[in-house]
Amino acid sequence: MMQPLISIALCTYNGAKYLQEQLMSIVHQTYKNIEVVIVDDCSTDNTIEIVKNLQKTFPQIKLHQNEKNLGFNKNFEKAIGLCTGDYIAISDQDDIWEPSKLELLLNHINDNWLIFSNSIFVDEQNNELGKTLLQPSFKLGERDFRSLLFYNFVTGHTTLFARAFIPYIFPIPNSGYYDWWMGFIALYHKKIAYLNKNLTRHRIHGSSVMNKEEQATSSNPKEARFLEKTKNLEILKDYLNLGPEDKQLISDLFKSYSKKKKYNLFLIIQMIKNYPDFFPDLKKRNFISRFNFALKMGY
Repeated sequence: MMQPLISIALCTYNGAKYLQEQLMSIVHQTYKNIEVVIVDDCSTDNTIEIVKNLQKTFPQIKLHQNEKNLGFNKNFEKAIGLCTGDYIAISDQDDIWEPSKLELLLNHINDNWLIFSNSIFVDEQNNELGKTLLQPSFKLGERDFRSLLFYNFVTGHTTLFARAFIPYIFPIPNSGYYDWWMGFIALYHKKIAYLNKNLTRHRIHGSSVMNKEEQATSSNPKEARFLEKTKNLEILKDYLNLGPEDKQLISDLFKSYSKKKKYNLFLIIQMIKNYPDFFPDLKKRNFISRFNFALKMGY
């Protein structure tokens, strides 16, 4: 019986320093029926040269070069659209995959649309930093879509998803985070699974997307987090398959955040009422503690 084809959507932009190591970890996966769809967003280093050299040995690597820079979200949308596999995995250009990553994710996705896993942080030399993306105790449990309104735990480079999921996530919004969008939709439809294994060595370095974002927002991190939540609520409220009550809740939360008022009664009530559903990974709180927490969540 033929194994299903897994496509790896890999977007590159000036990723020459670590790209070869990542590609070697992909082509040497224990799961062999793969294609690697690389979409380069106008790199100016020798990223293209590295890919073309590897293509001579590994024909499953396919290269597409953008004529103009599309940006992060739209480049991933293009890469996903070019994938022909039954399943699609997202790859960053500077990580290292554990050899059995694809095999394990495929074996555990079952009839879900999307599965995600955990990652361990490493430095530029691939030394472990003693920290994981999610807490080792993280569980998906019975949480619902409300747990993805204010923070994201579904990170793109940890995911594998079925082709049937694509019509629900396209078009990917121009702004915000594509993986937050994907995770929310999969969770909303209860078609999501979590595999509690570190399947990616996620490299942290000076030019990584994560570091650049932290540097850009370091001057006022509280304001940056507020704007991030506001933007996410703005995007999610327009998801076409929301039920009327759910759409109303997200729309009202967005309006409350947009007012930038610290003492917003609606927001305070919602934070107190829905605290366990909004923040299942935070400590349990009594009424007074929830009230104080709600005040801090204001602008």
